Amino acid sequence: MALALTLALDPARMAVRIQLDGIPAGADTYTIERKAPSGNVAAVRGADGAVVTGASAVVRDYEAPFDLDLVYTAWVYDGATALETTSAPFRVEYGDCPAWLVDLARPTNSLVVTIESLRELAFGVAAGVHRVLARRAPVMTTLPAWTPTSELVTVHRTLAERDRMRALLGSGYPVLLRTSPEQGIGNMYLGVAGFVEERIFTLGDADERRFRTSVVQVERPDPGVFVPTPPNTYAVVTATYATYAEMQAAVGTYDGLAYTYPDDPEAAPITPWLPDDV
Repeated sequence: MALALTLALDPARMAVRIQLDGIPAGADTYTIERKAPSGNVAAVRGADGAVVTGASAVVRDYEAPFDLDLVYTAWVYDGATALETTSAPFRVEYGDCPAWLVDLARPTNSLVVTIESLRELAFGVAAGVHRVLARRAPVMTTLPAWTPTSELVTVHRTLAERDRMRALLGSGYPVLLRTSPEQGIGNMYLGVAGFVEERIFTLGDADERRFRTSVVQVERPDPGVFVPTPPNTYAVVTATYATYAEMQAAVGTYDGLAYTYPDDPEAAPITPWLPDDV
């Protein structure tokens, strides 16, 4: 069987499900990349020099840009020697829809957000101004501008959304602000410098919250550093299925089991915030 890519939409987190079949017996690693219309090439997180474990492999690309014609290419290697390669096109249709904040390590924490404000991007420049006697204009030395800082303000309806925002912003990982290019943002990787949680209404038991997050744009984190974990855990599986036979009948494959998201879209994140009962 020749090497082949099968691409499909995983709608739970608007990810691209990538299945690589026909991996030859002599291969020990594989790499999958996507190419955007600009020519930019990015390795798929979790599939950059990944170890071959069989004739097929399945990964998900949670960072695929919306509404762009992408081309995915896979290579399989024996050591440093490329054995085979294959490519396939794909497009994640999204349109003028709400933005996503993507947790690069724990996709269960990723959520749709309503952006209230992202008004300005402040670009700092390293510059030296040198005043010279008897000369009106200064002599300046400047370097390229730094990536911008900004304040991202989002609003949330429920306490479950509040909990997921706390877990996402407080994890220490960079986050991905993922929107359609029509919204003027596209994909923007952000480092979190601090955040404030506000009650929108003064009434103490009102669930609505506003998050004001201080961010700085960062480069896309190395796909070998932050690798997404499957959303399902052993605890969730044992709570859902009483026996192994019941699980097999309901799910069928390991991939289906590992990537079955909770039925409740507001389910608690894999790694919750600090406990509130101590």
